[in-house]
Amino acid sequence: MTVILDQTVQLPYEEAHSRIQALALGCAEHPAVKNPFYDLWISQELTADQVELVAKNFYERVRRTPIRIALAFLHMTDITARAETVENLYDEMGHGNPAKAHSVILKEFLEGLLSRLRGRPVDLDTVAAPVLPSTLRLIEQSEKVFSSSLPQEVCGALLAQEWHAYPQLVNLYEGVRNYRGLYGFEEFHENCEFFYLHIGATEKQHKVHALSTAAKACASVEDIEQLERGFSTYLDLLAENWAEVYQVLKAG
Repeated sequence: MTVILDQTVQLPYEEAHSRIQALALGCAEHPAVKNPFYDLWISQELTADQVELVAKNFYERVRRTPIRIALAFLHMTDITARAETVENLYDEMGHGNPAKAHSVILKEFLEGLLSRLRGRPVDLDTVAAPVLPSTLRLIEQSEKVFSSSLPQEVCGALLAQEWHAYPQLVNLYEGVRNYRGLYGFEEFHENCEFFYLHIGATEKQHKVHALSTAAKACASVEDIEQLERGFSTYLDLLAENWAEVYQVLKAG
């Protein structure tokens, strides 16, 4: 016998929170988080051209993070969720200090690494590496889902962004350690501020906020389904992007 759930049945906050937490934890097995690119990145040093490709495409999508968060804020209705999202955006923008905006810190790190690999100054804006089609799709399509008229779908995308970010940055940092010989012992760690900011505290707090924000947006089974759609859409775009990066690296 098939049991059909009434999608309009109201869910207590605790049940919504539990369901969404299970969804968020499941992203650890998604190809956005578990993929051959990370295995390659961690296992060996890549050439300067290969690192440039990774750096260019990662930066292009990361620098749009504040825009995605701002779009999420605009399309939320719950005041607490909005307040938590503003705090997230405030972190991304360096607490009002443009020199400490996360995209700025990332760009400085990537340009510094590429400069050492190339033996000359490198400007990430003018490198030869292309922005891949999947990177452009990720930017365009993710901003669409963060602009959805359905707050639950928006919160699902935000949940995916924050819960994939911690393992993503752990994997990227482990690969970056392959290049620590290009730096002095302490100098390497001084240059890894972007990773330490996120691995140490920022992304942990953002995960908590994204989870509570999502739970507040979901009062029914239908709401959960809309949230899952936003969550899956964003993760699938990320997985497609890392898959294309990997394919280009292996082909080269």
